[in-house]
Amino acid sequence: MKKSKFKTILGKIKPYAMPGIITCLVMVVILILKGIWPFGNERIDYFDNMQQVAPLYAHLWDWMHGKASLWFDWYTGLGTNVSMSISAFSMLTPFNLLLYVIPRNYILESISILTIVKMVFMSIAMYSLINKKYNNLIYGLKVAYSCMYAFCGYVILYGSCFTPWMDIVAIFPIVIMAYDHMVETGKKMFYICMIALSFIINYYLSAMAVIYIFLICGIRMILMQEKNRWKETAWNAGIGTFGGIGLSAFVLVPVFAQLSSSQRGGAGKGILSQYIGWVTSSVVTDGAMAALQRWMMLYGLAFVIAVIVTGIRKYRKDRKELIYVVAMLVVALGPVIMEAANLMWHFGSYNGYTLRNGFIIAFTLICIAAGYSERMFINEPLKTVAYIRQGIFAVIASAVYVMIYNILPVNNEMKALAFFTIVFVAMFIIYMLMITGKKHKFNPKSLISIMIVELFIGAYALIGPPKFYTYEDYQIGDYVQYANNVSDSLDIDESATDRIVNPDISLNANYPLILRRGALSSFTAALQNDTQSYAKKWGYSKYFLWLLDSGGTVFTNSILHVTEAVNINELDSNLFTLKKKEGDYSLYSNNYTLPFGFCIDDSFSKLDMTNVDWITYHNRFYKAMTGDSESLVTRIYPESANTGNINTMTISVGDRSALYMSIADIKKPNADANASALDSSMHVYVNGEAVLVPTLGDVKNTAYFTDYNNNLLYLGIFENEEVEIKVEYDKTKYMKQSRITVGCLNMNKMESLCAKFSEPDKQTEVSYTDNTLTVNINGDGTNNYALIPVIHSDNWKVTVNGRIVKTKEVAGLFTGVQLQTGENTVAFTFVPKGKNTGMMITMFTLITIIACLVINRFRKINVPVWAKKCAEYIYIGLFAVIVVAMFAVPAVTTIPSAIYHIIVK
Repeated sequence: MKKSKFKTILGKIKPYAMPGIITCLVMVVILILKGIWPFGNERIDYFDNMQQVAPLYAHLWDWMHGKASLWFDWYTGLGTNVSMSISAFSMLTPFNLLLYVIPRNYILESISILTIVKMVFMSIAMYSLINKKYNNLIYGLKVAYSCMYAFCGYVILYGSCFTPWMDIVAIFPIVIMAYDHMVETGKKMFYICMIALSFIINYYLSAMAVIYIFLICGIRMILMQEKNRWKETAWNAGIGTFGGIGLSAFVLVPVFAQLSSSQRGGAGKGILSQYIGWVTSSVVTDGAMAALQRWMMLYGLAFVIAVIVTGIRKYRKDRKELIYVVAMLVVALGPVIMEAANLMWHFGSYNGYTLRNGFIIAFTLICIAAGYSERMFINEPLKTVAYIRQGIFAVIASAVYVMIYNILPVNNEMKALAFFTIVFVAMFIIYMLMITGKKHKFNPKSLISIMIVELFIGAYALIGPPKFYTYEDYQIGDYVQYANNVSDSLDIDESATDRIVNPDISLNANYPLILRRGALSSFTAALQNDTQSYAKKWGYSKYFLWLLDSGGTVFTNSILHVTEAVNINELDSNLFTLKKKEGDYSLYSNNYTLPFGFCIDDSFSKLDMTNVDWITYHNRFYKAMTGDSESLVTRIYPESANTGNINTMTISVGDRSALYMSIADIKKPNADANASALDSSMHVYVNGEAVLVPTLGDVKNTAYFTDYNNNLLYLGIFENEEVEIKVEYDKTKYMKQSRITVGCLNMNKMESLCAKFSEPDKQTEVSYTDNTLTVNINGDGTNNYALIPVIHSDNWKVTVNGRIVKTKEVAGLFTGVQLQTGENTVAFTFVPKGKNTGMMITMFTLITIIACLVINRFRKINVPVWAKKCAEYIYIGLFAVIVVAMFAVPAVTTIPSAIYHIIVK
């Protein structure tokens, strides 16, 4: 009896398991052939998986093991709110439970395992939907379509770049199953739960998915439902969606609270001017990589499109179904050919990833094809020998392709696009000829081998770093491994407040998360919206969403409480003392340190710090800290002589001083380096020796400035001598476009400053937990205003001696706190803005849902007809507006815009 029951259960599971098994086997074969971990030393990752995802997953790993707060990261950006990253990087997903059992220093390598698991789930989830919705479809096609979804262009192209998006791709078929169940039965609970789970995992892709559901629901209502059902569908869709969003509010509210004040949430143009910009955009402006991404979304779907074309021709007399299919195709393919629709689906803009909702294309086309296939094809048996032949053909064809691919030289994106287009077109022609051939009755099972080869060609090329792309140094590298290695080999201590610096940026930006060591450096895209600009005023480099260690001075390092440095390039022994060297990297102690927090007169907080440069910052802070009327940094106006493309300056240095210099583009002073004509166009020489300008991928670079090193250059320490500085420009005309700033930092004053604050009454006692900081600091009656080197934000609750106090942002990188005379205990507690509100909304939604379920069990809840009618009118009205704005207007403007961009621009 038990054996029979087990066989019954196994029989039910087996059909669902098959697509997952096939997906897993194909992926394992690819990893083995390409030597990707755990079957070799290569990795699946590049781009954001390497530089953002893996470091943030290290933070997630720490939280899972009780070593960090989920909401806050002490290590990057002088302390960073990661509320937004929780959802943007899909941290709270069931798939990430795997990270718990993976060693921390193998997180980056394990992305290959995570990708396989997610892809297996994708195929099983898609099979579940197809089996439910198209139950009469041939089993072989159910499996094939499920695997096509798992190996669609979106997954194989983006999976190795940004694995967090794959979580939504994996559960999306289940979300649609829940939506179908709600529309068919009126029961909303399944849909509410799936919407909630989706938004908890990733708010960005979930919002895109909700737009899709809104559109297909409107199409379904208008074309496929009786009008008297519209109000019911509109009500259920609205309540179900908002119910799910309400349940996820404990994550969403902190996300949007941070987004509104972060570097990603800057204010833009008015909505009308933005819309005009969207509808006048065009796909013809795509670069090679953007074009590849756009059209690769169709890869692997040649059979699907052949079925759709055949189905439309065969069943075109069914006008309602034809209009429905066309409408669904417009929704799915509109963003591919109409950039305006794509931009609107991306909420106005995107960077780097052209179609972040591209999985919807594969999903929609597969569903349409499944519907047609159910009617077009019957389940005819295929002889065993035919399966054997197909298997042999698939293995040989795939093996030949692997051998050819492995010996190919590195190509460019356009050649890759041409190759994949040829493969797609060839497959499409084969499928069309087979499907529409008149000489024999078509059996789709006879094409399984061709489908396998088509999917394998794309997957083998794109799983892991592909050959066709020329990578920038920040997109591919071993930065996480470097950080893991230096942490172990150099015995770097963990600390949130004893900070570290990597002046040659050889560890990239997010190394503090790997080292568990506080630093200024950050690329979590979660900084306060003005942190980057203030750091630049202090002399540090910035690029896009990066905040970098390159730049700064001995003074800035000291007031930020930098106690150590890790570097490949040798550091000046005047500033740092070598502690240990292993391999390429060395660990240094900082010779000039100040306490973590210091006191000044409270009048300092009233100074306007918004429009001053690094020299003014240094002098104001120094004078406030010491009471010295003289400046720490002297602004130098050296005599200069221009000879051709060389500007020569001579500086007379008296007291022992450190020289710092920056060169800015007068035309674009606040733009990133790559937006300036001066990018890497200058070389600086001091007394005849070239000054290093280390940048990502080249620590021995001497070209100034670069994306990753574009602010202060340290020229050395000099005393009682003439210093000759030469700036050699690539082009003479760049001289007039550049503004040179030179500052002379008095090292004698710097030594006196450090000596003064080494006195017992100036020292601070610091302790911290995952989300708290306690600083014991003395106020002397005159200097009763503390500057703590922590980024000011509304997320901090600050108390002084147990009483809550107001704080103030000072110079962008400090939090100012009013003290009492004598001993003070300043306590910071991190409470994410919106967390409590979000929890209240979640609890209210949950209680309401439970109450409704209980009441409905004993007495059916009858929603007033007027309420449902209101929902219907709102839905239809909103649907009409979105269809016109998102598809109708772009359809009209797409061709004129393309002509304009081609001819005029």
